[in-house]
Amino acid sequence: MKYESGLQNVYVIISDKRSDYEDIKSTINAGMLKKHKTIFNSLDGYQHDKDIIISDGLNHSITIGKDICEDVGVGKEYRGSAAYVVYDYEDITYMYCEHIYARKTHTPACILETDNYIVREECENDLEELYRLYDTLSDCSFIEPLYEAEREKEFLSAYISNMYGFFDYGLWLVFDKKTGELVGRMGIENRSIDGVNCQELGYLVGRKYQRRGIAYEVCSKIVEYAREYLYIDRLYACIHKDNIPSINFINKMKFKLYAKDIDDMDIYVRQLDENK
Repeated sequence: MKYESGLQNVYVIISDKRSDYEDIKSTINAGMLKKHKTIFNSLDGYQHDKDIIISDGLNHSITIGKDICEDVGVGKEYRGSAAYVVYDYEDITYMYCEHIYARKTHTPACILETDNYIVREECENDLEELYRLYDTLSDCSFIEPLYEAEREKEFLSAYISNMYGFFDYGLWLVFDKKTGELVGRMGIENRSIDGVNCQELGYLVGRKYQRRGIAYEVCSKIVEYAREYLYIDRLYACIHKDNIPSINFINKMKFKLYAKDIDDMDIYVRQLDENK
């Protein structure tokens, strides 16, 4: 199994009259990591279903109109109609553009890869396989089951818009690179702790894939992703006090006990910013 991105070109329409124009070009090109061709101040060859447009809204010599719409606005002075806006050009990275393309085309974004697994967002086509994965864990009282089919579809549709679309994180699916099989579901969720919205690490591995080190391999990468891409400075884990395997795992992940026996749940935390 290999992830192939559908994104081809990134078109950047910005004013070439500004004094920092060349610096901005260098910053954007560096963020692309040479993964995609970046085209500045031209829409020649643009294809709606294969490319994205980033604009500061200030280059009036190039018309972005009804049939060609900007996908990302950039800068505090931006006043256009893009669905997404970033303030700083440093935020325009290869990964960010991949996620914008996924939102635009309604396809699941690839989040990360490990040596053995691909982690990507969920989509409706995954539900049948997801139900089979959860069925292998039906005897585990610590796992919340999925809804019935129609309600789960509705829930997933809202989840894609509200979690992936707004927060740019959530629970993701884990696939074996060699076999293409769905082996788990892991990611980052929101949870209120001490009255504050915090980020929680979640993980689940199908019954026949357990005891292979999958959760450790993938969650280690998720922690790295949370720190380096999402700029999260701490992650929590909320575990039932009797779920010994999960407690052992979270200790292996270097989480520390934060609060004990809160409605039968123990809360663990890991500081990701080593300077704090």
